[in-house]
Amino acid sequence: MAELTGAPERSVVTIGNFDGVHVGHQQLLNAVREHAKRIGGTAVVITFRPHPHFVLRPEVAPNLLNTYEEKLDLLFRYGADVVVEEPFSREFSNVTPDQFVNQVLVGKLDAKVLYLGYDFAFGKERAGSVDTIRRLAEARGIEIDVVPPYKVNGQPVSSSLLRTRLDAGDIPFVNECLGRPFFLRGRVWRGEGRGRTIGIPTANLQTENRKYPKAGVYATRCFWRGKWHNSISNVGYNPTFKGDGSDLPLKIETHLFDFDEDMYGDEITVEFFGFLRAEHRFSGVDALLAQIRTDIDQARALLASLGH
Repeated sequence: MAELTGAPERSVVTIGNFDGVHVGHQQLLNAVREHAKRIGGTAVVITFRPHPHFVLRPEVAPNLLNTYEEKLDLLFRYGADVVVEEPFSREFSNVTPDQFVNQVLVGKLDAKVLYLGYDFAFGKERAGSVDTIRRLAEARGIEIDVVPPYKVNGQPVSSSLLRTRLDAGDIPFVNECLGRPFFLRGRVWRGEGRGRTIGIPTANLQTENRKYPKAGVYATRCFWRGKWHNSISNVGYNPTFKGDGSDLPLKIETHLFDFDEDMYGDEITVEFFGFLRAEHRFSGVDALLAQIRTDIDQARALLASLGH
């Protein structure tokens, strides 16, 4: 992202962490984009890096639904013309709402319109509530609009709700809340090669600080070198070979159907479509292979039903 050299033309601004860029965020971004279009202005998103919890409460900092780079891509995909990534620090956390409005919204962006989510709060002890920001913005001639919650199955969509549903393996609900498939992206790293020796080669995905679905087997698709491949993915610890895995990092292993290429070192994207079963320990390789073949048949059927 290039540094701003001046205030964007007729800035229509929104502010937030936007982790996951879910349908609630998309509703907000769409409102900003459409308003900017009406006035010949610029759709501007202010977000933060790192996520404030990593600075203020690292012990409860969430695993992110997207990397910061993925979030930027998604913000632009869903309507932003300009994204301002404010470096978040303890010093920045002490900026008052009045200072933020003066220095950022007025001084840096010359904002004409501000859109906020219904649950927006900013600054030390969340002093910058919607009502506070509304008062400060309107006093400076900035029009302000508050966007109501977007609900799925009666529940307001939020990043924390998505993390909870990922913990339950509820991929269809998560995907509905995202408006797209949940995905993990990263480099393929060289594992122990055990999958290839039993005829089920897997790509081992390397990610950092990402929120994973609960341990188990999933119907997935894998994007590699410009092409999608139907696949099955195991999120877990290989208990058949590794015991209970309690002392091991969680692994993402993806087997691409009808595929036998060297992917080491390449970037792949794995999209998730459905939870098939929990991970558990088998009596031996033969029992494991029999279950994997059943898993593959189930994944093929599920993906075919979704048009993949």
